[in-house]
Amino acid sequence: MELNDRKERLSLAYVGVVAAYAGYKLVEPPPPDKDSIDGILLSQEGRRPRIEFQAKASSQKLLTDTHIAFPLPVKNYDDLRADTITPRLLVVMMLPSREASWMIQSDKELRLRRCGYWVSLAGRPTSPNTSTVTVHIPRTQVFGSSQLRELMLRAEQGVPL
Repeated sequence: MELNDRKERLSLAYVGVVAAYAGYKLVEPPPPDKDSIDGILLSQEGRRPRIEFQAKASSQKLLTDTHIAFPLPVKNYDDLRADTITPRLLVVMMLPSREASWMIQSDKELRLRRCGYWVSLAGRPTSPNTSTVTVHIPRTQVFGSSQLRELMLRAEQGVPL
């Protein structure tokens, strides 16, 4: 499997673990992905809210003290900022630069190194760029189980993410 494919699978696994711990299902739509959606998070509580997401992973040095500056392809940017009924997120998992450090496994633990961050691009303006748009994701927006529960509550209430 190519390096970028492995990064993609790790980012989906990360989202899946966070979702499972928070009590939500992750469903991967069948290929081909033409709408920049890698998965759908489903709640079986309340009004059955759902959140669509695109998962990315990077081992590049994109972190600053306050945010991640992630270069997102324009097509993905446009798809994720579209006015949709179901809220959409971009989840970017940051990985260590050394591939050997991405995962640690023993008989006592399975640990993925680093974490993911989320951002909603809903309502963002059209970009004049033709290749990528640098998306700034606050480092306070760690994609974790408690944050996902809050996001799902907001989705259920129809509050923008």
